[in-house]
Amino acid sequence: MEVESFVPELCGLWPQTRAYGCGDVGVSGRADIQAVVEEYFLETKSGASAAPEDLRVLLNEMTAEMREQFAAFRELRRSAEAAASASGDEAAAKLARADLKAATDAMSLIVRTLEKIDQLQRQFARDRELAIEENETAMGLDDAKTSFLRRIEERATARAWQLFADWQRNGPPATDEDEAVRATREAEPG
Repeated sequence: MEVESFVPELCGLWPQTRAYGCGDVGVSGRADIQAVVEEYFLETKSGASAAPEDLRVLLNEMTAEMREQFAAFRELRRSAEAAASASGDEAAAKLARADLKAATDAMSLIVRTLEKIDQLQRQFARDRELAIEENETAMGLDDAKTSFLRRIEERATARAWQLFADWQRNGPPATDEDEAVRATREAEPG
C-alpha cells in the first residue's frame, strides 16, 4: 500500500454491531473519539482472559492512537522533506534524509498495524455474528423440544380422555385375570 495515499481517517472506531447503511455511528470528532477511548481501562494480559467486547474496545483505542501517530509522522516527514531540499548544508541534508526515511518506515508500520487491527475487528464481528446465529439455533432447538413435549402431553391427555369415555360407556377394561377366566370358560365342554 502506498503510504502517501493512505488516509488514516478511514480507520475509525468499530461499533458493537455493524452499522452498514446507518450513516454516523455516534462518534463525529476528535473530542468524541477521545471521550470514547478514555471511558475504558487499559487491558492487562496477566489477569483473566478479556471479553470480546473488551478486545473490541482495546482495538478501537489502538486505532485512535495509531491515527494520531500517523499524523505526527506525516508532519515529521513533510518537515524532513522541506529540510532536505532547502538545506545547503550536506550534514543537515543527510540528517533530514535519515529523518525522512525513519518517518516513512514508521508510517508504513502504522499502516500495516491498522490493517491488522481492521482484520481483527472484522474477525471479532464475524465471531459475534456466528455466536448470535448459534444462540438463535440453540433457541430454535429448545423451542422445538418444548413444542414436541407439549404435543406429547396434549396427545397423552386426549388418549386418557378417550379411555375414560370408553370406560364410562363400556365399563372397566378386561384385566389379564378376566381374560384367563373367559378362556377357561370357553375351553370347558358344554
